Amino acid sequence: MISMDPDRYGEHMLDSLECELQRFLPQLPEEVRDHYEDAYISKYSEWLGCLSRCFSQFITGAGGWKPATFRRHEKCNNAERNARQRLDEWAAKVIKRCNRQERLTGWAEVERLQDKIDNLTRNQELMKAANKIVRNTKLAEVEKVDELVALGFSEKNALTILEPDFCGRVGFPSYALTNNLAKIKDAEQRMKRHAAMASTEDREESFDWGVLAWAFSEERVRFVFDGKPSAEVIALMKSNAFKWSPSNKAWQRQITPNSKYAVKRMIEQLNNIAA
Repeated sequence: MISMDPDRYGEHMLDSLECELQRFLPQLPEEVRDHYEDAYISKYSEWLGCLSRCFSQFITGAGGWKPATFRRHEKCNNAERNARQRLDEWAAKVIKRCNRQERLTGWAEVERLQDKIDNLTRNQELMKAANKIVRNTKLAEVEKVDELVALGFSEKNALTILEPDFCGRVGFPSYALTNNLAKIKDAEQRMKRHAAMASTEDREESFDWGVLAWAFSEERVRFVFDGKPSAEVIALMKSNAFKWSPSNKAWQRQITPNSKYAVKRMIEQLNNIAA
């Protein structure tokens, strides 16, 4: 009851779907387009199902509705709008997720973290040197500005450093150095972890239910199943933060101490399910 010519309207909706796919798919990497094309069509069908339960006032007329009929009509319209919104939001998230900047792994990430550590270390030494100048009672303020400029600060920043903050402190406060030092230690720990993984060879373990792949080069642990797993297995994957990777045809998660612990428990559960 949404069109006087349902067949023609149906053809129009199919043409609309084709146009939407032509806009959506080119924004995704080629290797995942087939997967997301099927998903888009499925969600589009769900929206059409909600749309089919609506009716147009041009067809039914605008008057003489009973309150119950009006409420049902309003409910159907709300369901249709929500279904369309879910489709649009899902498509936007897929495009954003598939085109976000690739996260570095392995030695590339180690190199990035080393550069970060070097910059943080230089900042730490710079702040300490600046505080030493600021707290030197033998220097006049003009001389302190000159010394700070010689360190690499602009004259404007040098004057800001010499200006007391809301607590009356001049220079860089102790918490700034403490926080920067904490960032250095965190980056060092992460660099050691990434270097250890980059030095470890990838390996696979075979089970009755499939293969457990440790891709240390990509910092991912993957469950690969023969065919589509059962709903119980999929629920197990999701509850342990594993996500489906269309490009790798596997359920995967970043390798961390927590994921290693989760994998041990999941192997026992999968073995029980397969038994």
